[in-house]
Amino acid sequence: MKEIKLNTRFGELNINAAQIITFPEGLPGFESSKRWTLFYELDDKGESMGGVVMHLQSVDDKNLSLPLTNPSLFGFNYEMVLTDGEVAELNMEDASDILVLMSLYKNNLTQQTPETLPAMNIYANLSAPILINMKSRIGIQKILAGTDSKVNYSATVNL
Repeated sequence: MKEIKLNTRFGELNINAAQIITFPEGLPGFESSKRWTLFYELDDKGESMGGVVMHLQSVDDKNLSLPLTNPSLFGFNYEMVLTDGEVAELNMEDASDILVLMSLYKNNLTQQTPETLPAMNIYANLSAPILINMKSRIGIQKILAGTDSKVNYSATVNL
């Protein structure tokens, strides 16, 4: 199997080419990045730290990564209807092959004080889950709400 070496903000990643996830249309705002890999951060020994946050790292742009999490860890479960086009794009044969993730972000407007450190406010975008067919290694981002809608979930995470 071919391996790709990628220098990222997480250090050097060795990516098995068979593990690359393709987003045929890219992701909204990142349309030129079509190839991605999913991983947990590594500790000093190079071992996966696992946990709540995983990263979707662009293979096409080493400076681009998105923190993601499994919504079920926070008690959220999606029930959604996919269009025929989305089913075809995902190459979906069985719904159980689909991994549903939500993107995370930190609100930079939040004022950090000594009392809140090392805690930080992390927000989850519930209105645009990322769907990955783990069998075919194809993904899409499903926009559930209109552009004027905003669905988020906030949690304080102690790091």
